[in-house]
Amino acid sequence: MWNPKPLLLVLSLCISALSSCTAATGGKPLVSAVTKDAATSLYTAPLKAGSPLVVDLSGAVISLTTCSSSSGTVTTLTANATNGANPLFPVSFPATATCAPGQPNLPAGAVGTAGLAPSAQSLLAQVARTQGVAKKLAICLPSDGKTTSGNSVGVVIYGGGPLIFPDRGDFTTMLAGTAPLVGFGGSPGYFFSATGIAMDGTRAGRPAGSGNLVVGLSSTIPYTTLRPDVYAPFVKAFDIAATAPNFPWMTRVDSVAPFERCYDSTKLPPTRSGYAVPAIDVILASGSNYTITGGNSMVQVNSNTACLGFVQAASGQTAAAVLGGFQMENRLLVLDAEKRTFGFTTFLNGQRVGLNVRWTRQQQRRGQSNRRQQYKFINFGQNSSKIQAV
Repeated sequence: MWNPKPLLLVLSLCISALSSCTAATGGKPLVSAVTKDAATSLYTAPLKAGSPLVVDLSGAVISLTTCSSSSGTVTTLTANATNGANPLFPVSFPATATCAPGQPNLPAGAVGTAGLAPSAQSLLAQVARTQGVAKKLAICLPSDGKTTSGNSVGVVIYGGGPLIFPDRGDFTTMLAGTAPLVGFGGSPGYFFSATGIAMDGTRAGRPAGSGNLVVGLSSTIPYTTLRPDVYAPFVKAFDIAATAPNFPWMTRVDSVAPFERCYDSTKLPPTRSGYAVPAIDVILASGSNYTITGGNSMVQVNSNTACLGFVQAASGQTAAAVLGGFQMENRLLVLDAEKRTFGFTTFLNGQRVGLNVRWTRQQQRRGQSNRRQQYKFINFGQNSSKIQAV
């Protein structure tokens, strides 16, 4: 099988002269809007001449469907410089990419994938080199793929932030927990170590004789997958919690594939953090918990049914769990490839800060035709009035 890494390294060295000017005068992180495709549950960013690339946290490289060379290519990608509060101006930069014209199941209009793993040739690494910013990522995945506004728009900041919400400050400094990233089987993705999983404060059983659980992150699978020896005690623990006196409103209904545990959602009380169901804590070896409330655990499959959005992994998955996109939506993740750390907030809607970021274009003022067009965030925080950055 052809290995693209040596060639990509050569191409990267070839474009270093092109990018050195940008890096020397740059230093600002770049930002892209992120949208969710309803048909595929994949997340995309408009990086290639306005065309979307799939955001892939596990991807080691940039790959394009629009080229067919066996030797890779140099392409031009575009994002916006940002100060964390506003997009400032467009920035185009050269990037090396592999050619993969046969990529299946991409969203309509997508022209490839943007690998964001902590690897040498990912988009994250190439932005760091060309722009002179940290090899660090701040990302909020949107929860709704039905429209192009509100909770359908998220954000990714290459360079790691800041990400400033009006009157709330920089959320990259308000993390609920952090954990060191760990290597796992040579995979280019992001992994961390957990000591267990708890339901409403009670730990689920663990595989016999196992040490810490290795947990990965994936933006290209829709729901968290659990290895069979982890999934069975997980479901058992959730059943016990869901039938406890604290949750008398949880009524089981028929399963809806691919989920096994489904409930009558007309009886589930809504809260800012989603349905009132047992909280799921991934207990990190670092001492903090990645807490999953109803907004990240219950999938609304029809008007009357919500299902526990965790599935048993297919044979071959060696990590104990891989957090899917749904379990990462509407919260800020900060992935530092240099310091090898993973940080996260709680569910943002629960903090009255919905991930409601829209992008608008500020038109040039009359008499300033040479002024570059600028872009602005508009934050529509949940239960708050509309705020427009000026």
